[in-house]
Amino acid sequence: MGEKRLLMLDTFSIAMRAFAATKDRKKAVGIFELMKNHKYRVGVETINALLDSLGRAKLGKEAQALFRKLEGRFMPNLRTYTILLNGWIWNEMLDEGFKPDIVTNTIMLEGLLRSKKRSDAIKFFEVIKAKGPSLDVRSYIILIRDLCKQTKMKEAVEYFYEMIDYGFHPDAAVYTCLMTGYGNDKRMDKVYELLKEMKEKGCPLDGKTYNALNKLMTGQRMPGDVLMTSQRMSDDAVRIYKKMIQNGIEPSIHSYNMIMKSYFQIRNYEMEKKI
Repeated sequence: MGEKRLLMLDTFSIAMRAFAATKDRKKAVGIFELMKNHKYRVGVETINALLDSLGRAKLGKEAQALFRKLEGRFMPNLRTYTILLNGWIWNEMLDEGFKPDIVTNTIMLEGLLRSKKRSDAIKFFEVIKAKGPSLDVRSYIILIRDLCKQTKMKEAVEYFYEMIDYGFHPDAAVYTCLMTGYGNDKRMDKVYELLKEMKEKGCPLDGKTYNALNKLMTGQRMPGDVLMTSQRMSDDAVRIYKKMIQNGIEPSIHSYNMIMKSYFQIRNYEMEKKI
């Protein structure tokens, strides 16, 4: 394949995973060296792929040794450390008979999501649910927040109601995540439904919720990506700001910036100055 110039990064990754799965560490690392011989640039993502392959094969100590060997030759990122945590520390902890508690599981879940290993994170979440220890509200919020960022609202809402079924009471933080997700998906009707639900359940809005609403009000876009910021929307933002003050919540500089921006965009410089 090399002679015919058919080798690609995926080819090397598949080979690494295959050797790692058979616990043939030397050949897995040999593939890494082979890449350099074929003039492939070896960066952090390539090294992460090899570390991940070793970790998944429960060769965590080998992954750690390789990481130490390559230190100084590449700049590790968050995913690098998450892979090492998952492949070495995590598996070693389980092999030693330690059962992770909810705090450990939550940190692991957050690490997987931050390193963009969402499918692994969801599998991990489902395993925790099935085997314990019991989940807490923070675990759900972490997962719901990530799904909302990807505007995967169907899945986010399913976990939201599952959380309620487990007996957890949603707070302003989780409602804010859902509202932001729906707002970014141009579904303001759902945002208003959630606001109504918060009121009915006696869940007060916090500063982040008000700021999120202001951002949605002052930055909505119409089909064709034409900015829809209007006098009405700017005035709505001011009403949200006043409601915020009435409820004893201190506005942040972010709150003022959004309202000023909305008036600047409609060229109402007088109101912008007042803000």
